[in-house]
Amino acid sequence: MQPRLLVVLFALFVCAHGATARADGGPPPTAQSDALTHYEYFVLGGCAPCVREIYLVATVPIPSIQAPLFPGVARASAVAQTTRPGEARFEVLRAYPEGVEGRQRFAMRLVLSVTAGGEGMLYPIGAGLLDEEEVPVLAAALARMARSPAPAPADASMQVMDREFHADSVRMGTVRAGKDSFAYVQVAQVDLGRFGIKQVWELPTMYLPAGDVAMLEHAVTQVNAKIRAIRGR
Repeated sequence: MQPRLLVVLFALFVCAHGATARADGGPPPTAQSDALTHYEYFVLGGCAPCVREIYLVATVPIPSIQAPLFPGVARASAVAQTTRPGEARFEVLRAYPEGVEGRQRFAMRLVLSVTAGGEGMLYPIGAGLLDEEEVPVLAAALARMARSPAPAPADASMQVMDREFHADSVRMGTVRAGKDSFAYVQVAQVDLGRFGIKQVWELPTMYLPAGDVAMLEHAVTQVNAKIRAIRGR
């Protein structure tokens, strides 16, 4: 075999295998970080003709609240999207092929809205989906947060403590910044692969008093109960 051909084949081999691992042994970044939920995948690929239903389960009011002051983050940028009151609406989505209700998929949809204008009209600012399997996991995580609030930091150099649950395009948790604690909700539209590692202030966020995490847990529990009730028909 010609030496030049050997060089070309070796280069092709390196390119083909260079993306399989990093120097530290970790997996390579995916070319596309966005991903479909199981529900979306089912609707797009396994549900035709498709029947889709929406069930309103609960709403949690979002008060007008002063945003946390995070270290190194300008107050103006933190307040810009969080001072308006609004609501978090919890819905159940159900999909099944027409005439085949036994082949059904469920998801929780979380719609965040803010009020604007003199009449208090609600305007959606984002919506996220959570697959059925993750709903009871989220409820359990929020229940733990409600039972055991974040303790005061033992180390004075710790400026932020974030306790959160994220899956699919929904993220909820509690955050302590300095002496102040808040509950929060977030949804992601794109870049789901990095959603969970973003800092709280890097994404559009709606804040609640820390004690309201119990209200979020109750709403998610209601979603889980609604899904079970529909499945049990």
